[in-house]
Amino acid sequence: MEFYQKVLSFLSDKLKMIGALSLFGMAALTCADVIGRFFNHPIFGSVELVSFMGVIAIATTLSFTHERKGHIGVELFVMKLSSRSRQIIDLCTGSITLVLFAVVTWRMVDYSLKMQSSGELSMNLKLPEYVIIFFLACCFFIYCGTILGSILQTLAKLKKQ
Repeated sequence: MEFYQKVLSFLSDKLKMIGALSLFGMAALTCADVIGRFFNHPIFGSVELVSFMGVIAIATTLSFTHERKGHIGVELFVMKLSSRSRQIIDLCTGSITLVLFAVVTWRMVDYSLKMQSSGELSMNLKLPEYVIIFFLACCFFIYCGTILGSILQTLAKLKKQ
């Protein structure tokens, strides 16, 4: 279990760095495009690239955010419950989230394979979109692993009580 958590933490950390680079790239490209528009020379395809980087930034930080328990939650009611009840709620929400993202991951892999076989490209820059979709599926797969790890931790805590 400890090795599993270390591997997921390592992958999550590397994905977080990719997300940070994507955010930096979005900011730099947007600034360059705005300056270019001021001089009547906008950057062709900048909107497309910024949207790709935005999607990458979000997907790459999901597992890190889950690891740090950084997702938004409504705790007004839950905080008044006992520790065991909170862990059961965590177990239920984690299981539902895992099933949801497992299905999304599977469908994204399937969709990326269909996009690859059809040869569909992005509108302006003619980039293969299936690469981005498959990368997102990989990020979601790692996120599913992180969710599974937190479910196993919650189960271990419940058994100790």
